[in-house]
Amino acid sequence: MMSVIDYCLDRSSSVLLLFVAGAALGLIVRCRPATRIILGLAAIAVAACVHISIRSGFEWIVSAIERPSAPGLLLLIIFAFTTVTGRSFDRSAEYRFGTGALVVAGLILYPGATGILNYDTYVLGYSGYLLPLALAALLAYAIYRRYLFVLAALDIGIAGFLLSAGRSLNLWDYVIDPVAWFLAIGAWIAILVLFLFRKATARSPVPA
Repeated sequence: MMSVIDYCLDRSSSVLLLFVAGAALGLIVRCRPATRIILGLAAIAVAACVHISIRSGFEWIVSAIERPSAPGLLLLIIFAFTTVTGRSFDRSAEYRFGTGALVVAGLILYPGATGILNYDTYVLGYSGYLLPLALAALLAYAIYRRYLFVLAALDIGIAGFLLSAGRSLNLWDYVIDPVAWFLAIGAWIAILVLFLFRKATARSPVPA
């Protein structure tokens, strides 16, 4: 049973990313939601059928992308929903908080983990109290503001770490992943662009 779950989780990021890419194309050309779903599924099928050397393009993508964290998987699902329905969550306080927390967490983790900084912050996920305390603060704020999706994603990630449900022994890997970080950055770029656009539109004079 666990092998089946591991197999699906290992490929979940790749499946959702390909689906989002295909559905986003349909969103750009203003196709119907059903057509966007078909385009998303077609992107997955094309990647699975096109072979590079002895492996399919899909398997190459799987090998390049890590298993998603719980918040990362939730964000991918939200992106898939957005590209199909065209609904924007930029005005949702919970969405802004969740993606903002991922952006900040990535800025703390990845510069050190990739050698840009002298101190490797990845080690905080193996032991110590700084990362657990930061997560506890996020959980407390999510409870206070009733951010149920943020709360669920963090709880699932922390539970997975405590139960050793994944291959990693590092807490970071259960609460953030590189794909989630880049998606969160993209989400905040979109949030800022839409904010500035609405602000400029509101200030523009109404023609007589």
